[in-house]
Amino acid sequence: MKQIKYSILVLLLLSAVTLSAKLEQEEFDYAAMAAPKDRKGYAVLPIDPAQINVVAGNLGKYEPEFKDAFMNHMSLWLSPKGKGPHHVEWSLKAPSDGVYEVDAIVQGKGSQLLLSTNGVQHEAVPVVHNGWDRVSLGEITLKAGINRLQLEVVASGKFSFDAFELTQSAVKAALLEDALAMRVQPDWFKDAGYGLMFQWTNRATPPEGPIKPWEEKVNDFKLDAFVDMVESTGAAYVLWSVTWGNQYISAPLESLDAIIPGRTTKRDLLGEMADALHARGIKLIFYYHYGYDCNHSIDADWMEASGGYKADKTEFYQNWMAIVSEMGDRYGDKLHGWWYDGGQRYFNCHFDNTLGDQGILSAPWKELTLASRVGNPERVVAYNSWIKPRLTEYQDYFGGEGAHIPAGLKPGEGVFESGPQKGLMSHGCFIFERKWGHIELNSPIEKPRHSLKSLVGKVTKAQKHRYPLSINLEMYEDGSVSPQSVELLKRLRDTVRSK
Repeated sequence: MKQIKYSILVLLLLSAVTLSAKLEQEEFDYAAMAAPKDRKGYAVLPIDPAQINVVAGNLGKYEPEFKDAFMNHMSLWLSPKGKGPHHVEWSLKAPSDGVYEVDAIVQGKGSQLLLSTNGVQHEAVPVVHNGWDRVSLGEITLKAGINRLQLEVVASGKFSFDAFELTQSAVKAALLEDALAMRVQPDWFKDAGYGLMFQWTNRATPPEGPIKPWEEKVNDFKLDAFVDMVESTGAAYVLWSVTWGNQYISAPLESLDAIIPGRTTKRDLLGEMADALHARGIKLIFYYHYGYDCNHSIDADWMEASGGYKADKTEFYQNWMAIVSEMGDRYGDKLHGWWYDGGQRYFNCHFDNTLGDQGILSAPWKELTLASRVGNPERVVAYNSWIKPRLTEYQDYFGGEGAHIPAGLKPGEGVFESGPQKGLMSHGCFIFERKWGHIELNSPIEKPRHSLKSLVGKVTKAQKHRYPLSINLEMYEDGSVSPQSVELLKRLRDTVRSK
């Protein structure tokens, strides 16, 4: 009996360690921190009748009971303490009279939301679904000039408010029609089963010793061995980090050099990779982290030079489009997609608590997606929304960070027919070992956290429902990975690719 109790205790401890390892990266990525203190007052937000206007919670005047969930250097949502009622208020400046539909990005099933516009109270609307969702609150009328918008919340359980979207009905319908006309949803993506994801950048470390200078690191990358390894695992595609944190790109790029020198390389590793994978019939998707401050990386020189620290992000997104379109034009039909991280920062351009009357409220989604398709109009595009609903209709697939696939998939189609990701192709990505990228000095890559049984279960489910899974492997500085991880992936290949 003592032996049985001891065995049970060991199993429980091992389970706790495994769970802790799974949570470690996410807890680090989204650790709470103090919000910036330099904002003075609350600005009057400009309303554009021709656009979707993102009126974020952090741009309003909220009661002390509300807490700004400032994590990973960005405002994510407001959360109240207690049931309430609680209130948030915004001042909006409209150029003309108009009627606007209001959608709220919230979580908190059972909570009640009550809008007031210029003192006129509207009907309360309940939150009826679990998790984050986009909830319609009906219509409001804005007059030309200054308007007062107030949200009253009676919270039930865990309630969080991200933002309102204010859009005139005809504009909303036209933008949706336009976005759907641009959407691409190819069979190769739906039926890929699985691919490999890598966060390899200037910060990638060797097993022992210091990091090499950027140019030397890129020159020493063992591309042939890398492509052989990818092919041996049965991966249908590679999701490769162009950047991750610091804005260093392993290719010659005039657009980046024009903004800040010393960040590109003479060797076009990205181009060589695109050619080599294409020759093996393996698709290539680029991951792009635009260099914003986050818990694992701050690249202040880049953010200053590019305009990323300005309250008005217009200049920054012009630079973003120049970089992305130059890469897309060069790699053409050998580049099949983009996966953009940090979607909340695109959705709310004042995620950094800058004043909302300065510049755009949200990223120019259509223009960004068009820039992403320069050189290949069939590229698939995703803006990672993490646990939030889709942030824009101008995209093709769900970012799927953590591979938590929500409900609402249409059977056999790989597309969400309902729910917060409605209209997008499904996709998931998850950590295979310990972290997204290997950036710790003098440390080996740890063994995979997944068993063959769990991998087969994940992939066969994905194949059945027609969506791909991106399996993220840590990678050393020279482009090598853990042999133990590769062997497990080969066993996965033998199990699921032979069916």
